[in-house]
Amino acid sequence: MGVGAAFKQGLKGPGGRRIEGDYEIVECQPNELIKFQVTAGPARPTGTYRFEAVGDATRVTFMLHYEPKGLARLMDPMITRTMRSEVATLSNLKAYLEGQHS
Repeated sequence: MGVGAAFKQGLKGPGGRRIEGDYEIVECQPNELIKFQVTAGPARPTGTYRFEAVGDATRVTFMLHYEPKGLARLMDPMITRTMRSEVATLSNLKAYLEGQHS
């Protein structure tokens, strides 16, 4: 589950069609950060999760970086919507993780 780990992911694309969004872990520092690179699909963003202890809790900061190239520039509005939707699902992460411990 460290550098080189690859994951398959399906995303909701145009017209509700499934598109691939597979990714690979490119850097991992336990309890500090995870960096990934999307390896499949029309967009190939990179992302970073940073973890910071705050008292008895953990602050998670997520950053996503994407620069459209070639034909992806034409699809930029759709890709941006999809990425925003994916980021919005992170708001469920806290509830999901806390539910795993009950």
